Amino acid sequence: MLRLRSFFSASSIAVIGASNNRVKVGHQILRNLLRENMNHHEPKKLFPVNPSSSSILGLPAFPSITAITTPVELVIIVTPMPTVKSLVDEITERNTRFSVRDRVKSVIIISAGFAETSEAGGQLQTEISLKLQAAGIHLLGPNTLGIIHPSSHLNASFAQSDIPEGNLGIISQSGAMLTAIFHALKDRQAGVSFAISLGNKAGVNENDCLEYALHDHQTRAVIMYLESFSDLPQFFELCSQLRLQKPVLLLKGGTSSRGQTASASHTAALATNQVLLEAASQQMGFTLVKTIEELMNVSFFLAQHRQLPENVMVITNAGGPAVTTIDALSAAQVPLASWSKASHAEFDDLLPGFKPSNPLDLLGDASPERFRAAIQIARTDAQVDSMLVIVTPQAVTDLEGTVQTLIDQRGRKPLFVALMGGDHLEKLRHKLRENQIVCSAFPNDLVESLHVLHQLSRQKYGNETFMGSAIHAKSVSQLKPPNLREAFQLLASHGFQLPKYSIINQADFARWPQLTYPLFAKTANLSLLHKKELGAVYGVVNTPEEAQLAYQTLQKFGNDVLFQEVIIAQHELLLGIENDPQFGLYLSIGLGGSYTNILADRVYIFLPATKKKLISLWQMTKAYQALKNDRAICDLVVDQMVNLQKLIMKNPWIRSVEINPLAIGNGQVLAADVKLGIKV
Repeated sequence: MLRLRSFFSASSIAVIGASNNRVKVGHQILRNLLRENMNHHEPKKLFPVNPSSSSILGLPAFPSITAITTPVELVIIVTPMPTVKSLVDEITERNTRFSVRDRVKSVIIISAGFAETSEAGGQLQTEISLKLQAAGIHLLGPNTLGIIHPSSHLNASFAQSDIPEGNLGIISQSGAMLTAIFHALKDRQAGVSFAISLGNKAGVNENDCLEYALHDHQTRAVIMYLESFSDLPQFFELCSQLRLQKPVLLLKGGTSSRGQTASASHTAALATNQVLLEAASQQMGFTLVKTIEELMNVSFFLAQHRQLPENVMVITNAGGPAVTTIDALSAAQVPLASWSKASHAEFDDLLPGFKPSNPLDLLGDASPERFRAAIQIARTDAQVDSMLVIVTPQAVTDLEGTVQTLIDQRGRKPLFVALMGGDHLEKLRHKLRENQIVCSAFPNDLVESLHVLHQLSRQKYGNETFMGSAIHAKSVSQLKPPNLREAFQLLASHGFQLPKYSIINQADFARWPQLTYPLFAKTANLSLLHKKELGAVYGVVNTPEEAQLAYQTLQKFGNDVLFQEVIIAQHELLLGIENDPQFGLYLSIGLGGSYTNILADRVYIFLPATKKKLISLWQMTKAYQALKNDRAICDLVVDQMVNLQKLIMKNPWIRSVEINPLAIGNGQVLAADVKLGIKV
């Protein structure tokens, strides 16, 4: 949080690369700063820096940052990439001549051409970042649009100048995405509490912004566009804390292979596993949107409404579109409202002849007065939380009168309007948006927004925060990987039941007659990931002679061979934990064995997790549906989930552990095979 405050509170700002040329970025940034000064009773001290000019935009210009003899708190660099390193050296050297209070505290590097373009650019970016860090100077960028904080009268960016103040905290890895949002917000009478273009995130990152938003009373909702994550476990922690106070909305760029390539060349972004991210969103309290349009529409709603829509009532003058909208809302799992008994009586007075239903079809000849009556009833009905009004232009439809009626009837309960028809109706749609009503040409767009808003509403009921960053930070390596015998012993010591087994090597040939047959033979080499495909699984042996033949066949995969009792399993599960470099620790469970890659049955939870949450996760699987009538087995499966979490918490040298299959049969749950990965 302190990082951002040093930017927002700066009272003296130098712009290196300021220019009198209107098309230059340095000109636009200085002009934005000057315009903000005009509206502020305590204007900031501004210092243009350009050796080629004596004055810029009416301000005296300085040939270098070192030529400024008075304190400067924030420096904005808007010069070509090759010049940035020497400028940073000048800034750090200059700081040695000032007291701590009067030193440069923050730097914004607008310049591009660093890690997003080449390996050499990345090395230079790292070098500059480390120099500033060593000097105690906070960095935003490089490759950034800048930073905006309306309440501090700060627009240190080359975005437009008239960015309205409001309650949305906007965090974006793309400057262009920010400018698009700014323009749209202005049209809809909404604004921002702060907006930050992260760029390449060599310094300030999304987690710094989330921490600021968590404690900022003006920010009512957080809107994010990200192409990569700086520290996902910390991101999860902050989102889980924010969910208790304000919604968090995320559009993730780079979810496809082509998108990842594009984002890497745009902001030096790293790819992220989208399946895990979607699982994390449900647990951590942030909501994912799929498109820019969804992001925009939901953002506008959050800027203007405190109440999130729940039970939706559809009101229309067009039966067909209303029916398909009900279908779409049901498919999106958006709760549909039903009229209360009190409303039934009001229908007799205000809408005689109409049956209380959802959708409420006011017929093709619906007048503005009929729409007014329907909305009036819905506004006072405790079972209706929001309204989706679909209006189609029919021969007798008074469109302008209906639109004005909708504007007049807006109140505490959210109102969504689909004004169907061609582009000639856009003026009326714009009028609705200007009056803080979410409006679209088609109801399906509104259904998508309602789906996202319903997810946000569900997230706010989560009352648990996630604390995973400390666990993720543990990094203990083990020099020697364990063998299968040691891995089985580790499982057994943490409460796992194992089938009876023997691990045989060349020194154990005399034991063949002593073994109890039949047995299942496969290599004991833990380093092999796909044993069956490699021929490292022999199968059932019934005699000592067959066991010796199996050993000779499998010996090429390693000296140790596993001979295990034959298990008659009614069901096979996969249970595993991975310590992912990006996500941290997560547990996965679902159908295993031969079904592992055939049936899409895999659910995830990030650790640590309570037993209650592990039970909820287990109940989300297809495997649970097959076993839910056997309470004792389900309890044993959950116990194994708990045991595996304890195992990896106590053994931080383990990178991954996968039990597949976790065999279920005869009232037992047996860990039949294990794969173990270690940190190196």
